[in-house]
Amino acid sequence: MPKFCPACEIPLQFENISVCPNCGMRLQPLLVHQVIREPYLAAVLSFFFVGWGQWYNGKTWDGLKFFLSFLGSCVALVIFTRIESEQPMTTRFLQIFLIVVTIGIWVYNIYDAFKTAGNINRNKEIFTKKSALFWVPVVGLVVGIVILMGVFFFGLGDSFQPAKQVTASAVRQGDNIIIAYQGGTGHSFVSKLKYGLEVADHDWNSPRIGERVTLYGDSPGTNHVVVSVVFTDNSERVILDTYV
Repeated sequence: MPKFCPACEIPLQFENISVCPNCGMRLQPLLVHQVIREPYLAAVLSFFFVGWGQWYNGKTWDGLKFFLSFLGSCVALVIFTRIESEQPMTTRFLQIFLIVVTIGIWVYNIYDAFKTAGNINRNKEIFTKKSALFWVPVVGLVVGIVILMGVFFFGLGDSFQPAKQVTASAVRQGDNIIIAYQGGTGHSFVSKLKYGLEVADHDWNSPRIGERVTLYGDSPGTNHVVVSVVFTDNSERVILDTYV
């Protein structure tokens, strides 16, 4: 690639300019066999991250359009997948349509990146430099790796555990109080329950979902029932504090 025009020797602004802007000399024959952008690399980048190949080709707005279109179709697909409709056939049709649109955007984004790189090499499109957004997926990948390292090597995994929620209920039957354990999303983390009147002073080891225990009230009137849960990490939480 000539950095200067061979005729008038002025600096050339673009890497693949075909005509000298000063003297009008055609420079294309000097660049016929030059590979400025790798079409297959552009396609691979767009395969893994929509818009990445366009940013590799220096097409900032093209990459943004592909990325935002793909993101929007994915969000719409999630919304229509989760909502309940009185017309399930219509909802199903919209879901299929959005799936087709999403895949279409992804595939065309790969094709466009490949084609644009080829056009740049054939001097049909101007290339100055990679878009600044080219580094966005790279930064995202690095951040993801750092988070994973924190999860597996620095004990940060506890921050990503699902919410440890369990419930229990209490009802009176004559002078007796029946406490029922209903479980919840945190059942697998439960070590034991504690229960009692006024204070949780009875242990209930390895409770099963649906299991019940009986308390004998100290009076036929209303009693204060307290139930707490102890998790496998030794944290404790009150899950029932009521009067029955």
